[in-house]
Amino acid sequence: MIFENISNPFNMIQKVSRTAEIYERLEREGKVSYLDQPEHIAAIDAMSDQMEEVRREYQVKDRNSQVAAASVILIA
Repeated sequence: MIFENISNPFNMIQKVSRTAEIYERLEREGKVSYLDQPEHIAAIDAMSDQMEEVRREYQVKDRNSQVAAASVILIA
């Protein structure tokens, strides 16, 4: 076996992830903030409502576009 002299061959594998390092650095620099205050939650709710409205408008426009395209194909 290739790994006879190694007690655990998987010890050689090291996962490289810089996420924790970056997060710690940003926290030290004061660039991390938590959005758990009432004004933050209100802003998030308002944005969610606005995005829901935009999504509905897009779906209506998409459906109308598909219907128009289908009618053009049927007429042509």
